[in-house]
Amino acid sequence: MAWNNEEAEIPKLKSTESYFSVSPRFRVSVSLVIAASIILVTILHFLTPLDQIVWHEIYQRLYYVPIIAAALLFGLRGGLAASLFTGLIYIPHIFLHWQHGHFDYSINQYAEIVIFNFVGGIMGALGDWLRQARERAERNAAEKQKAYNELQKTFEQLLQAEKLAALGELSAGIVHEVRNPLGAIKGAVEILEDEIASDSPRREFSDLAKKEIERLDKLVGEFLRFARPAPLLVEPNDLNNIVELVAALIGNQAASQSVFIEKELQENLPKVSVDNEQIKQVLLNLAINSLQAMKDGGHIIFRTRQKDKFCIVEVIDTGNGIAAEVLPKIFDPFFTTKSLFGN
Repeated sequence: MAWNNEEAEIPKLKSTESYFSVSPRFRVSVSLVIAASIILVTILHFLTPLDQIVWHEIYQRLYYVPIIAAALLFGLRGGLAASLFTGLIYIPHIFLHWQHGHFDYSINQYAEIVIFNFVGGIMGALGDWLRQARERAERNAAEKQKAYNELQKTFEQLLQAEKLAALGELSAGIVHEVRNPLGAIKGAVEILEDEIASDSPRREFSDLAKKEIERLDKLVGEFLRFARPAPLLVEPNDLNNIVELVAALIGNQAASQSVFIEKELQENLPKVSVDNEQIKQVLLNLAINSLQAMKDGGHIIFRTRQKDKFCIVEVIDTGNGIAAEVLPKIFDPFFTTKSLFGN
């Protein structure tokens, strides 16, 4: 448990990263495939006779496939890098095979290299825009999913609160219905007790009946406190004093179970504004649960400490702990893993 008057900071949603930014090995592999495709087309140019111009035209158009792929996958830099690389290894073919014997055609090939770079730039800019649009869509989807989860959680909390409110009203009605006959029974026992001699063996039964009535009255009183909690009495309190009192309350039961109580209390712990009785009840419940989890002995450690602007109280035991599937239910009223017979 920790107390602090400042509101908790809401964690920021992390931006979504693209697949390529987190997969450098895949990025390198794709780059090598693109480069190999460009080199392969260039080799086909060198191997094809000059008189088969149609095939050279086809090969020239094939250069656009790796350039556009690089642009869409890696953006503007990828598209320009692919187009520049294409021009770099295509120029030797133009210079050696076309420029001397087919000068007009070589001018057309040089112009085609300019178009390579133009297409690489345009498609690269489009690739960057598509990547940014995808990242925005992923962020929006993540934010919507987060909002939906929070809405679902809030709805479940409201539903739980409604159930608890109905249970509280039902408990209050039952308490009043039970307390009235208890009061009548106690009054009747006291009247009958006046007619029994003080040294009569039957006097023991009347005392036993009154004790049981008082126990039942205390039990229904607990239900009433749950149904209609008393207003909080918040005032500065010393957490160390509350822990000392709780440790004293469970001392006898702990000793009977061979459970050792250890206290690690920070000195000069600042006072915190809490309801003394309710915090004492919380710590007492935790300590009792610890005792019930250590029937064969163990250790209970009460620890207080200050961390930044928080004051923290810890109740630690050497029992079996709480199962993971039970954790979401530990704050539900009346939830227990104990059987009806208390085991």
